Amino acid sequence: MQIVILAAGLGNRLGKITGDIPKALVPVAGRELIARAMDFTDHPSVDQRIVVTGYRSKKLESFLKEKYPKVATIHNPDFDKGNILTMKRAIPFIRDRFLLMNVDHIYPKRMFEHILESPEGITAVCDFDRSLGSDDMKVKLDDTRKLHKIKKTLDVFDCGYIGMTLCDKESLKRYIESFNAHLSNAGESSCVEHVLGWMAENNLQVNICDASGMPWLEVDDEKDLARAEEALRTNPDFLL
Repeated sequence: MQIVILAAGLGNRLGKITGDIPKALVPVAGRELIARAMDFTDHPSVDQRIVVTGYRSKKLESFLKEKYPKVATIHNPDFDKGNILTMKRAIPFIRDRFLLMNVDHIYPKRMFEHILESPEGITAVCDFDRSLGSDDMKVKLDDTRKLHKIKKTLDVFDCGYIGMTLCDKESLKRYIESFNAHLSNAGESSCVEHVLGWMAENNLQVNICDASGMPWLEVDDEKDLARAEEALRTNPDFLL
């Protein structure tokens, strides 16, 4: 199994914190975001981890070379555009079942095991137990409980996407073809999550993995960072 971690973004909403370091190196309760992603994906089923770098890439690559020398890195020079271009850099290196994730999310270990139990195919990891705001990626399901639409701007929705997509080896060709078709149609400013929406629009099945009840954190801005640090300090079992 391969892990693809998107870690190219500017992290502008973290203000001065990311003035000289990439978002992946922002410490949360004493441990860098990329290190927390490494913790989460440290599993016997994982054969390779790929980190796609961008902004301040040399600092992140140096950190990974020292701390995680077996991790592969790929640089995206177009890191100031849509994250679909970050995933585009990884596509040629994906040859197996893979889990796609963002570097600015923190998940408990038990969620990884839960995701691995997903049915065959392509799966969006979602939850149904939180209130969604304007910046959250929303998901509308069809009558068979498969993904029907995915956008931040949906007015009617059933759940929220929590930043991970799982694709098995047998579905890899279908995912890559859909990725390329969506990129060609939507352009370089699009986000990689919308590939799932393109698939649904074209009658290609996208499953849902329900991760409700498992806490997780997103670090987009300074308020998120403060909340994440508080959650990790006050709940020692959060990451278990």
